[in-house]
Amino acid sequence: MKNSKPLISILLPVHNAEKYLSDCLNSLLFQTYKNVEIVAIDDKSSDKSCKILNQFKKKDKRIRVYKNIKRYGIAVTLNRLVNKAKGNYIAFMDTNDISSPNRLKKQYKFLIQNPGIVAVGSQCTFINDKDKKIGKSDFPLYHYQIYENPLHGISLQFETVLINKTILPKDVLKFNVNSHPFIYSDIFMKLLPFGKFANMEDFLHYHRNDPKIYLSDLKRNIFQLIKLWLRSASLYDYQPPLRTFFSSLIKTA
Repeated sequence: MKNSKPLISILLPVHNAEKYLSDCLNSLLFQTYKNVEIVAIDDKSSDKSCKILNQFKKKDKRIRVYKNIKRYGIAVTLNRLVNKAKGNYIAFMDTNDISSPNRLKKQYKFLIQNPGIVAVGSQCTFINDKDKKIGKSDFPLYHYQIYENPLHGISLQFETVLINKTILPKDVLKFNVNSHPFIYSDIFMKLLPFGKFANMEDFLHYHRNDPKIYLSDLKRNIFQLIKLWLRSASLYDYQPPLRTFFSSLIKTA
């Protein structure tokens, strides 16, 4: 019998990711929500990443694999992935990460029960290169809290988010190649006019990164952050108090 649940597209940009790629893919294939497609694009890797992708593709028809003819970078690769996605719900994944088996099932249920939510994230456990736990997130749960500071790694973790594409106009999910290093935060800003954000209190994702790096990135790129705030206020009617938007920096100054 045909699966009656909607398709979730998991988008996976890949570049020189052979070390953790198998663990990442296994965590996606063993999701308890079964109607998924994993769309992977290899961005001209020089290691065995593409070989690993094709090995998994042979074992599971839910995996589609593509390869860039040259190195395009993360923004262009993400845009190509979005264009190839067939699902009404979009999830993104980092090749270094691992998702808990119930991640997509719980997030899909949350979106169905909360039709005004355009994107829902989750809490995540931070791990190092040896799989040792080095921290846990404490992301705000409610839209009014996230709206004040919708930044990657500060209020939401991009790789934990499930997006309801059915309430978005066409072409909103387009990554700006000039928004580095805030390409994920820029996408969050674009989504704000079309629905609310939320984070689940469940820990559904293992992210291989030091949580302290996000504040360091903000401080190191303060002028780009101001540019993001000004552009978002102009294009997306984003209007939190300036002090609120930079609250993370202010608290640690």
